[in-house]
Amino acid sequence: MAWTTIRTDAVLDLPAFAEPVEIHHDPAQHALLALDPASGESEVLTTRLPDLPLLPDEAVVKDWSEHSGLARALAEAGVVELLDAIAVGPFAATAHRVRVLTAGGAA
Repeated sequence: MAWTTIRTDAVLDLPAFAEPVEIHHDPAQHALLALDPASGESEVLTTRLPDLPLLPDEAVVKDWSEHSGLARALAEAGVVELLDAIAVGPFAATAHRVRVLTAGGAA
């Protein structure tokens, strides 16, 4: 994957992200990754839905289990714009199609 750093100090209002993180984006894979600069630990924040066509600046953010509230937190941090909710998998878990706001496109 070819990651590009789009935020260096994103504050996400979630227990799993107690400290600011770097947000990286791979538009070819429609992926977002959070990196803790202090520990070097990273976590992919998106999921792939092969049957869902996405524009290059779009991704699908997980919003279930330990990721509950993640899409909202990313939107509040100015990392993404929420586009719509999607039911995923056999249990219809919620994910969100989002537009990734690069540093140049952020408000």
